[in-house]
Order: sequence, then C-alpha cells, then structure tokens
Amino acid sequence: MAVTVHIRKAEAGDTESIVSLSVDTFRETYGSQNSEENINLHVREHFNQDKIRSELNAPDFRFYLATVEGQPVGFMKLRINRQPRGIANKRCLEIQRIYVLQEFQGASVGSELVKLAKDIAQKEHFQVLWLQVWQKNERAIRFYHKSGFVIYETTTFQLGKEMQADYLLRFDLFN
Repeated sequence: MAVTVHIRKAEAGDTESIVSLSVDTFRETYGSQNSEENINLHVREHFNQDKIRSELNAPDFRFYLATVEGQPVGFMKLRINRQPRGIANKRCLEIQRIYVLQEFQGASVGSELVKLAKDIAQKEHFQVLWLQVWQKNERAIRFYHKSGFVIYETTTFQLGKEMQADYLLRFDLFN
C-alpha cells in the first residue's frame, strides 16, 4: 500500500487521538495472545486520558503523531530519562512505543517513525537508541531487526496480572 505519511510532534490537543490509537493498536497486537482481563487492566492503567495528557505535557516524554490523509494512523513515544539495563555510561534515548494501526502496518508508517527517532537521537547526541519488545511479538522483532536494532538483553514486563518475557534491543549511534 503506497501512502504519504505525515509526522508531527503531538501536543495536548492530541490526547484523544493518542488514547484511541493506543487502545486500538494494543488490542489488535496483543489481544489474541493474552487474557481479556490482563489487556483490560493494562489499557485502563496506561491508556487513559489523564495519564496520556500528563505524559504529553511532561518534559521527559515526546510523542509524534503519524497521519495519512489527515487520519491518525500511528504514533511514537520517546522517553529521555530512563537508562536501560545492560548499558552504562552512554547517553540513551528510549523508543517506548511505536504503535501503528494494523491496516497501515507495512505501509512505511513504522519505518518513518523509526527514521525520525534515529534523526532525533543523532541531532541530540544520544549514543544509543533502545527499546523493549515482547518476545512473542515476532513481527515487531523482525521489523526492528530490519531497522538495524539488535537484541542485547532480556527483561520482564508486567501485563495486567501476568509477568511476560521481553527483549531489549539497541541501535548504536556514532556521533
């Protein structure tokens, strides 16, 4: 599918779009492999209006909204205040979320968001771009490998009442 993707920094007025994209993409991606109870707990805790609005206004988070023909189809959330496990003495930028609606996956939306993250990291002199991904999310792992990220560590992630196994991936920048 050939589409033109527009990406801009999200602002407080984008709260509803970010919440909607978060809920929809999270359910699309993880709903079939997890209990409804755990999905609902996670969505309520992490994707509510107050939490997203607060994060949109916090200096340690940056959101970028991707649109196609004016319609929000995905977003990226960067976090600058967290040092990843297994990486010391490096300035690190985290891609905390790249969420793209299923119907737009494979249409370069995710690739454009990763490219933007790499550009930001380079311009702001970060040494490592990193992220965390569920070990069972094979599509995302393939996407990140194709984007130049490598698995370097494992960790856990609390989804509702269940602890899950995740990978930590990194992309080293040479500033």
